[in-house]
Amino acid sequence: MKKILCIISLVLLVGCNAESNIKPVTRNISFTAEMTYYNEYYEMAAEIYNNGDAKISLTHPEELSGLTFNIKNNDVIAEFNGIKIETDDSYKTAAVNFLYSAFKAENQKVNENNDRFFTKGKCDGGEYTMYISGTGLPLKICDSADRFEIIIKNLTIQKEKQP
Repeated sequence: MKKILCIISLVLLVGCNAESNIKPVTRNISFTAEMTYYNEYYEMAAEIYNNGDAKISLTHPEELSGLTFNIKNNDVIAEFNGIKIETDDSYKTAAVNFLYSAFKAENQKVNENNDRFFTKGKCDGGEYTMYISGTGLPLKICDSADRFEIIIKNLTIQKEKQP
């Protein structure tokens, strides 16, 4: 009887939202991504450095291709066609901030629900979820208000590199 109760308990626990020992890979990586932001489609290339700083460059649509966000210690310098602009706090509600916040966060708790691994976080723009693979590689980031979704592709782990 005890064995049956143990098996039933184990089966019930497997379906629950449980904490996982997986560690997200969020530093020393580069990737491309497809982003839908308020029903607009964008493509980007990103590098996340060992210290959490980032370089995110839009590659699509063509009109914005080359727009680059260099993020260091929460300060953002946008660059486009040779013009550099230090941004104000308005960028903090943009999708690029969710991306930066998700990768900058350290010691993230990974949860599991129905064989899907994820972390949750918050930034000035709201709450987000980052889905990761069983090996800790980021797969997708989306916000709780369905304003954006970022699908991560072609992820490469880099040797330690600083901007």
